[in-house]
Amino acid sequence: MILFKIILCLVPLGILFFCALFAPFLAPFDILSTHLESLHQTPNFTYILGTDFLGRDLFSRLLFALRTSLIIGISSSLLAIIFALCYLLLARCFFYAFWMRILEFFLALPAFLLMMFFQSFVASNIFLMIFLIAIIHWCFIARIMESELKRLENLDFYKANIVLGRTEFRAFFKDLLPALKTLIFTLFIFNIIHAIATEATLSFFGLGLGFEIPSLGTLLNDSSKAVFIGAWWMIFFPLLTLLLLFLPLLWLGNFLQKIWSVRT
Repeated sequence: MILFKIILCLVPLGILFFCALFAPFLAPFDILSTHLESLHQTPNFTYILGTDFLGRDLFSRLLFALRTSLIIGISSSLLAIIFALCYLLLARCFFYAFWMRILEFFLALPAFLLMMFFQSFVASNIFLMIFLIAIIHWCFIARIMESELKRLENLDFYKANIVLGRTEFRAFFKDLLPALKTLIFTLFIFNIIHAIATEATLSFFGLGLGFEIPSLGTLLNDSSKAVFIGAWWMIFFPLLTLLLLFLPLLWLGNFLQKIWSVRT
């Protein structure tokens, strides 16, 4: 039964990652080319998922949107974990109490609102979006890691190594970091979901990537206008892709959290 659930989870993810990886080869049309004679057409043999307001092929745009969202989600999740680990290492080397108060200050900030404010004044691109999402999420990751690190530091193996002369810097890499690998991987999975959702939310409100860079958020932004003309395909397929991406990742994160007994 568990094996069936794993296959059921990994197959949609594998298909989506395959489509994102080979998007330039699978897309039948240029994502920026407009066909004014084919405005908001329903799915047909030429445009299998229909077209948008400018006659652009929705299937081609969806492939590249998935590619963009996965790049943003994976990269920003990895970068946020790196920020969190560097910060916690710094805190253990110098003025621990001071850096923990700074961390609490970051946690108290309305980070998402600040990001929306910043995005409204800056022309966004993929790299800036990745950096901003990582800046939003690293403090939450650091807080969870810090709780686990405090628990590990109270265990006998860590205390014994410190008594035997190992510095806190070396102990962080030799003892604590290997013990965190399951937690880090689980947080990485969950944070991909949060990062993609953050980008989609910003793009939905027109504060994300430019119109020339399709993402799941920009497609959802287009779908908000499609409601008024009954273009159901512009709403259904981006939402379906988002669900097929989120639900398996969420299940995978919960599954790993359960079998590894990870506390998040």
